[in-house]
Amino acid sequence: MRDIPVLFFFTGTHDDYHKPSDTADKINAEGLRQVAEFVREIAISIANEPQRIAFNKVKVEQRPTGRGFRVYLGTVPNYSDQAEGMKLDGVRPGSPAERAGLRAGDIVVRLGKTPVKNVYDYTYALGELRAGEEVEALIRRDGKEIAIKITPEKRQ
Repeated sequence: MRDIPVLFFFTGTHDDYHKPSDTADKINAEGLRQVAEFVREIAISIANEPQRIAFNKVKVEQRPTGRGFRVYLGTVPNYSDQAEGMKLDGVRPGSPAERAGLRAGDIVVRLGKTPVKNVYDYTYALGELRAGEEVEALIRRDGKEIAIKITPEKRQ
């Protein structure tokens, strides 16, 4: 690790994000132009600073990895939200998440036995689930915590 600062720009997800149906016609050219101009302005500003920008190490709890996902819920995570939990940008139509009643804006705070503080915890929790075995998820919606039952499907 070299402790070099990095900026990450992300515009969010959509229903076809990271799927074969995520084709070039879904590119928002004007939005892309605006983001590119914003990145250009930031890069020039940082380059003209008299001192190097500070590096801030983000504390991430290390968990075992490597099994890959065996299950599918159909959630679309919001990777940029900084709230406690993992906010959903949406759920895929016909998915276990939709059938369980999850929807955009919900914040997952526990999945199965795993407390979820961020997308890393959520990813770990997914790895602990088994297809066809119903689990309880605790979500926050409109300031209230709601327990729901969800049955993961086998990943295709």
